[in-house]
Amino acid sequence: MMNKREKFLISSLLWFTGLVLLFVIIYFLSIVKFNNAYMEEEYHELPIFQKQIEYAISPYLENKDFKSLEKYCRIFENTDVKIKIFDKDKKLIASSLTNDKESILDESQNLSAESKNKRKFDIIDRHKIIGLVKKVQPGNEAYYLKLTVSEEDVMKILLQAQHYLFLFILLFILFVASSVVYIIQKLRIPFNVLQESVIKIANGELDTEIKVPKLELLEELAVCIKKMTQRLKSQINRLKQLEEYKSDFIQNVSHEIKTPITAINSAIELLELKNNINEQDKECYEIIVHQSKMLNSLVNDILSLSEIEVEKTGEHKNFKRFALNEVIESIINYTIHNDIKINLINKDIINIWGDKELISRAVSNLLTNAVKYSKSENIDIIISCVENFAQIEVKDYGIGISQEHLPFLFDRFYRVDKARSRKNGGTGLGLAIVKNITELHKGTIAVKSNLGEGSNFIIRIPMEDT
Repeated sequence: MMNKREKFLISSLLWFTGLVLLFVIIYFLSIVKFNNAYMEEEYHELPIFQKQIEYAISPYLENKDFKSLEKYCRIFENTDVKIKIFDKDKKLIASSLTNDKESILDESQNLSAESKNKRKFDIIDRHKIIGLVKKVQPGNEAYYLKLTVSEEDVMKILLQAQHYLFLFILLFILFVASSVVYIIQKLRIPFNVLQESVIKIANGELDTEIKVPKLELLEELAVCIKKMTQRLKSQINRLKQLEEYKSDFIQNVSHEIKTPITAINSAIELLELKNNINEQDKECYEIIVHQSKMLNSLVNDILSLSEIEVEKTGEHKNFKRFALNEVIESIINYTIHNDIKINLINKDIINIWGDKELISRAVSNLLTNAVKYSKSENIDIIISCVENFAQIEVKDYGIGISQEHLPFLFDRFYRVDKARSRKNGGTGLGLAIVKNITELHKGTIAVKSNLGEGSNFIIRIPMEDT
């Protein structure tokens, strides 16, 4: 299968061939037009030439010096115009042709300059003759001067020159075409080798060796790509180190935060066991319990988000093929939804390639949000196959979300209703985690919502490993 560059080269050659053919057609049409115009000009110049000849031969005719007249006529033997002179009885007395067969004047080809009959000349049928017959009377006797031009004779000279011109143009076109083909072929092989290396680098194989071609045209490009790859490797290694530092930092901080949280939870459990909290302290106790749970959830979400971001740069070791329908059913069974009805709509039985636990986490987050915040009595989870993507829709029919919030929903710590989110224990990281899990699987997430019309969160994940 041809790549785009080869298609472009072939299409360019086809365009070049088409232009050459067009040029040849225009060339031949121009030749025909030029030849016709040349013969027309010959026709119009005959009367002028006749006057010049008449002036030159008048002394010979006046002195009846036919021998000198014959010599004068022979001067034109190898020219386009043929000269014939006849006496008063219309018998030939001098001619520019040797062994002229026309001994008696034939006036059938007489075309005077004043004639309105326009002749059409053809490069195929070149046996036409144009001419004129003029009666001259230099002395007491009358003579006839006949000038003729054979289209065939004129065309021989024109076409010979045109053949040479056409041959030159043809050789030039062949030279240009062969040069273009040679250059393309000369570039094609090293370019393909370079392209293969660049594709491997683009796919993450940064250790790919870049062979620098000897061709000067590509040598500089190959060297630049080589330098760029080395710098890219250095920057990626640096980013990996920073990512590791970041991950370690988050884990260490989270661990340090979890230690006091554990202590607080232990203290709460002791207070619960004693069961001697008075009414005045009960409100403070409930605040401590709620905030402790929120803080614990926040730490867990931050750790999860950090792990997902680290895995984005990894090899996806936990990826395998699994049945999406079974995962969704399990999520519904383990989600606390009280009086809310959750409907699973299976349009297709789908097996996808990915991290089963993370996909479960993403759908669970969306379903939990719908249960907590939508105030909808029904929630639909729709599974379908759209082209080569597995599509998961979590659709509620509740209060909906204002359009002004939609562009920011997947930002970290963004809350539509901050007070309500905190009351329900939201950390503001749930949708950010969903987005990162989707991106990890090279998928997309979108939301459609209007106030009072409910919300529809749509995840699309490629069904095959890309």
